[in-house]
Amino acid sequence: MAVKIIGGKDEGKLIIAVDTIGAGIGERVLVCQGSSARRMPNLENAPVDATIVGIVDEDCKF
Repeated sequence: MAVKIIGGKDEGKLIIAVDTIGAGIGERVLVCQGSSARRMPNLENAPVDATIVGIVDEDCKF
């Protein structure tokens, strides 16, 4: 899934993240990057650098 970063020095940057939790288009999500991204079930040996690990339920301001 294409993920647009909001907030911080990389705001507006697009990254590609594996979606194993079924996030929908337009939802705000939490993304884990680096070697920690492979800690999700069934991804231990996958060449993954970014994984969606959560969906934000309530809107927040940045």
